[in-house]
Amino acid sequence: MRKALWAGCAAVLAMAGPAFAQTEQAPAAQAAQAGAGASPLLAATSPPDAAPDRSYDSPEAALRAADLDYVVTHGRAQMAEPNPQPIWLVAVFADEMAAGRTAEARRVLERAPGGLNGPMADMLEPFLLAAEGRPDRGVERVDAGNDNLPAPLPEVARALVFESAGRLPEAAAVYAAMAERLDLTPPPRAEPSTLQEFERSLAAPRTAHSVYRAALTHHRLGRTAEARRYYGVVKEFAPRSVDVDRNLARLEAGEPPVEAALDAPRALGRWMLFLAEFVTQAEMLTRVLAAEDPALGLDSTTGSALLQFGVQLAGDADDWRLHAASQLAGVRSFDGAERILSTMPAESVFAPDAEIARAGIYIERDQDAQAIAAAERALANAGDRWSIIASAGDIYRQTYRPRESTAVFDRAYALTEDAEERADILGWRAYAHRFAGNYSAATADARRALELDPSVDTRMLYVSILMDDPRAWSDGIDVARALFAEQPDSVLRLNALGYALIQKPEGLEEGYRLLWRGYAYGQTNYAVIDSLGWAYYLYGRFDDALTLIQRSAELSVNAPNAEILDHLGDVYWRLNRRDEARDAWRQALAARPDTPRRTGLERKLSRGLTEPAPRQRELPRVTLPQGPGQRETL
Repeated sequence: MRKALWAGCAAVLAMAGPAFAQTEQAPAAQAAQAGAGASPLLAATSPPDAAPDRSYDSPEAALRAADLDYVVTHGRAQMAEPNPQPIWLVAVFADEMAAGRTAEARRVLERAPGGLNGPMADMLEPFLLAAEGRPDRGVERVDAGNDNLPAPLPEVARALVFESAGRLPEAAAVYAAMAERLDLTPPPRAEPSTLQEFERSLAAPRTAHSVYRAALTHHRLGRTAEARRYYGVVKEFAPRSVDVDRNLARLEAGEPPVEAALDAPRALGRWMLFLAEFVTQAEMLTRVLAAEDPALGLDSTTGSALLQFGVQLAGDADDWRLHAASQLAGVRSFDGAERILSTMPAESVFAPDAEIARAGIYIERDQDAQAIAAAERALANAGDRWSIIASAGDIYRQTYRPRESTAVFDRAYALTEDAEERADILGWRAYAHRFAGNYSAATADARRALELDPSVDTRMLYVSILMDDPRAWSDGIDVARALFAEQPDSVLRLNALGYALIQKPEGLEEGYRLLWRGYAYGQTNYAVIDSLGWAYYLYGRFDDALTLIQRSAELSVNAPNAEILDHLGDVYWRLNRRDEARDAWRQALAARPDTPRRTGLERKLSRGLTEPAPRQRELPRVTLPQGPGQRETL
């Protein structure tokens, strides 16, 4: 499996991998000579009133600002250099295609490494040929240049070329043959436990989006039964796909899909989105296999470039638009994320989702009133979409409005009779009760959720809720033990059981042993590292605790965690590093802890730790299982 994956990566990364090496910034005069900037389609997300001579420390910084206008302008300036980096060529090619300048687009590919026979042309020329009115040659070019990409990407490229030329029967035939060869088994809801499940999880996004293209094409052709079947497959992969629901309704009404038919630029955009997902996944896997630490930055700068250009070229790829905004928000680039969301059409089926995303950005900025306003706009347009309503309830939860949060979850619950969906809503509500410090209500909801749906996700939530309820702790431990027995080498399950155990003195020794085992399997998993650090703290081993919890805080830099920072402050205090302790506690408060933790943090900042320190005790002996470096799991 790995060999096939990396063989496919090679073609893409040969085109885009070197693209984001640090490059000198083009002088302002060069950039000015290169032209006025990107076409309006690509400049839509750039900062308003941006200075013409603006510059960024790196291309990644420009993408974090969603400043595609800069990337295109800088790319044009770089075209005058002897060997322009591939990213600038991709940017200029996308802009020429957006503007319909096919001759100029061809000249860009001629400048690429390898020219028209090189890897960049392998990826992009098929869509240029379609734009030039030569779709058959475009399909031949796919066959010649993309045969080493993993399924179903070559088939998708062929079909997109046919779609862009309006040759839907041929596109439908390619998609139908593709679907017959694909494994259409949805991935497991829980973490993969076998190699086959792992492969399905990796392929799931490509599979779902490919089959969705098949559904759209058959839908346009009026092939109702086939379209319905393909839409059904997508729903198995992504049950809450509002675009699928909308198109199924239109299919039954004899209406065309919501999405516009493809032309060459739109097809190129869709192709870039497929490549973006694949390249990002490949780069992330490379880092995981190399055990690299996460950093405050994009998972894949190359993938992000393809994603942002693809979203703008495709026009109505609003689900991907949400993904692009979420990606930037995840690395705390909130201005760029908000500008991407601003391009979401008001009539889009994903408009309420965009409001929820905006609300999350406002919360990160401590703009609670704006967050609530965005959540209320989402509620006003949610219709019967219980997932949007529940998401709005979670916005109320994060802004410390428990009464409103519970009422909104009740509204969502009333909209569904499906057991799994009701369990999901009860889980959200249980977490909201726990966040507010109402442990008995949280436990009651968690119990009801488990009765409705004994899935791994529901049981994991059950454990996390009940570990804080003294009267229900032992029940949570029983469920955590069962989860662990099912998959004993799972870091998530080891951490769930180990951390739940150390909440009480009688579970500390067993929890410590389990957390050491989890740490052996997941030395870059910030949750299990913090849990083991806290176990050391409870044994009075503050120096060891500090080493681990500091590491956990570093690994969670993209999403500061109030619990980890609270733990860090406590360890600093015990080591008589009082200023650092208070700084960590302030950071924990800024990370929006639950109400009980917030109360405790405010007390600590006022008076410090007043309870006695855990006494230093002898650590249990730990016999570790075979380490992850010795296992052939991938």
